[in-house]
Amino acid sequence: MSELRLLPAAVVVWAVALTLLLDVPLLTLLLLLVPTGLFLGRQAGQALFTGVLGGLAAAATWWRQRLAAAWTAPEEFIGRVVNTGPGLVRLRAPEHPALLTVFTTDTAEQGSLVSVHATWSPSRRPGLAEVVGNGDLTVLAEPTGMAATVRASLRAAVDATVGESSRGLIPGMVLGDVSAQSGAEQQLYTDTGLSHLSAVSGANVAIVTTAAVLACRLLTLGPRAQVGAAVLSLAVFVGLVGTEPSVLRASVTGLVGLLAVLGSTRLEPIHGLCLAVIGLVLWDPDLAVSYGFALSVAATAGIIALHPLLYPALARTRLPDILVRALAVAIAADLVTLPLIALMAGEVSVVSVLANVLVAPAVAPVTVLGLLAAGLALIPGPLAWLPLTLLEPCTWWIHTVATWCAGLPVSTVPAGPVWVLLAYGWILAGLLAGRSWMTLLIVAAWWAWNADLSRPPPEVPLEGLVVHVVEKLGEVEHAPAGTQVIVVLDPAGSPATRPTVTREGVPVLFPHRDGEVTLHTDGSQHARDGRF
Repeated sequence: MSELRLLPAAVVVWAVALTLLLDVPLLTLLLLLVPTGLFLGRQAGQALFTGVLGGLAAAATWWRQRLAAAWTAPEEFIGRVVNTGPGLVRLRAPEHPALLTVFTTDTAEQGSLVSVHATWSPSRRPGLAEVVGNGDLTVLAEPTGMAATVRASLRAAVDATVGESSRGLIPGMVLGDVSAQSGAEQQLYTDTGLSHLSAVSGANVAIVTTAAVLACRLLTLGPRAQVGAAVLSLAVFVGLVGTEPSVLRASVTGLVGLLAVLGSTRLEPIHGLCLAVIGLVLWDPDLAVSYGFALSVAATAGIIALHPLLYPALARTRLPDILVRALAVAIAADLVTLPLIALMAGEVSVVSVLANVLVAPAVAPVTVLGLLAAGLALIPGPLAWLPLTLLEPCTWWIHTVATWCAGLPVSTVPAGPVWVLLAYGWILAGLLAGRSWMTLLIVAAWWAWNADLSRPPPEVPLEGLVVHVVEKLGEVEHAPAGTQVIVVLDPAGSPATRPTVTREGVPVLFPHRDGEVTLHTDGSQHARDGRF
């Protein structure tokens, strides 16, 4: 069990920060007694190590809580945007130790300097930030620096090169920039378990550093050169993507992996994960209550712990080895992350394993070629055209898989964490018992039984699309580039018996003639009265 020797310290560090942020000091005191138990169990080294780190976590969290409590929320201040979401921004404010959330209808790019005019109310989310704002933003300065330049250059190159289905996906998968994704696209990837592809994660770092190592091996370079190339590629990656919190978390994960290489293969993967948890929570205690952090750690731990168990069980199906490995990774990650997703959202995707297996071969080419395109986009001329053209079939495939999976009769189901654990527990038991085909058939039968074949695919809200409104049908052909839906206000004519689209495939809606018509993720239109 020596490979688990860092686990008690990692658990205590995370749990101490979590209980303090949840304001459960009694549990914090009990956790700080864990080193005493280890000492009584004749684990003096473990007791000292765990006690020191647990104490540091408690001190760091308490101190930042004091700073946050002493911060007076001003009606107006200047801050810098760290990331954005639908209807909100998260930004850094002077003298506040954590990110603040402001709900607003204004938009600002990541890295922008903004003036915030907001009213404040108590936050319902546990964490260092005790208040949330609701108000207006005024952009004082656009983003500056290498990362902002790379994002702008790549977006321009993408807009000029690839089709609509790839324009939001490439910046998301390469740089974690989802500003070009509509709300409907983001929901599409969430419903199919593919939203993690549009966030900078340890997987991106692993792909980049692995590509560097493989290139060195092809050139017959030694281990030192391979590690040096991996370190250099990681530095370039951070320089291109930026130093935002999610990037730094991913980089720490990658750095731990490199340390494992430097220290020979005797450094177990679970050691790297525990070191990452300890270092990141001590650096930013707010991560202890972050769903994103919990999902990343859970997915990594699930793959480390369950992949060796699932692979032999799935190998008995005699499917191709590449498919078996992809299934094992997807099921392992799903098993440990879905309970958290159910707790967070109240529903889970039942097509996430299928979607992730289908897109797996396309992820690495998009990451590597996309980073190459991001670098070439900084150089005058159309140099980024070639890598973007080469990777576009991969992003088209990912978008197509997401659209198809979301359009299946069952894609998401309401569920709580307990039911998810029970369901996946039976699946895991069946696989480990050597009943792989039977288990997969039972899952398929359950899905078919619950499938509502009459239910249309998920609806796409018009609020998340680029809508162009015209008075007359003859004005449709003058719609500007980038229009996703055209609305014709003229009520003349008989109600249509089939959907209307332009020659380019843009839906045309006639609300005063046809009544309410909904758009769906598979590109179809459905009239509320059932005419089509």
